[in-house]
Amino acid sequence: MSRTRNARPRIRLFRRRPADDLLERSFRTCPGCANDVHVFAEVCRHCGGELELFAS
Repeated sequence: MSRTRNARPRIRLFRRRPADDLLERSFRTCPGCANDVHVFAEVCRHCGGELELFAS
């Protein structure tokens, strides 16, 4: 007999965290041309516009 048939429901001690997409957080939108730019970039590679770094 398999163990899964007789297993009791698991008790969760900690809530599951929502899925986090690191790639999504690694880019932001350039205010000059609206293209995606890496968060640590100082200059947009598409339009050459200067970007401000924000501390969070």
